[in-house]
Amino acid sequence: MRYRGLVLGLIVFGTTSPLLAQQSRFVEKDGIKYEEIVQKVQRPVSETTYQTHTEKFYQERYTTDVEESQRSYYTPVTEYRWEAYTPFSINPFAPPRVAYRWVPRTRWEQRTETVRTPVTRRELVPAERTVSRPVTTLRMVEEERVTRIAIAPPPTQPAASMASRTHIGGVANLQSDPPRTGTTSLAPISNIRR
Repeated sequence: MRYRGLVLGLIVFGTTSPLLAQQSRFVEKDGIKYEEIVQKVQRPVSETTYQTHTEKFYQERYTTDVEESQRSYYTPVTEYRWEAYTPFSINPFAPPRVAYRWVPRTRWEQRTETVRTPVTRRELVPAERTVSRPVTTLRMVEEERVTRIAIAPPPTQPAASMASRTHIGGVANLQSDPPRTGTTSLAPISNIRR
């Protein structure tokens, strides 16, 4: 909206530049007299400068923390023990006897351990930054315009000097050239027979 008003102001000031002062003087250049009209007018000029300022904004920040937690689990525990047994005998008449063997026993125990788990958090943190923005200003500049108007034509050259020229149109006049103007005069109309 601000730029639309600036453009409209440039159009208005550009089409109608106010006249401040007008002076008139007479000069002569190359034998021609001129009237010079000097006008002082104001012309709009736009200037763009960059202004820096700080602004606040929020930026994302990610932090990763390690959280500790306790976990329970069951693990097998194997123990070896001596165990008594009665060996089998083929002889039915043999007396019974006792023997010992090394036997594993497995049981489940509950244990607790510490688990370290990474946890990422997102948060918005206020921050500042320096921003450079263009600012356009409009000012009026005094300008001088010169208009020349020819008043008197240059003085004509005498006919004698014109006849003494040997060049016509920048080309030398050769003897074999046909004449460029008539050499005989026509008889008056009254002397012509009917």
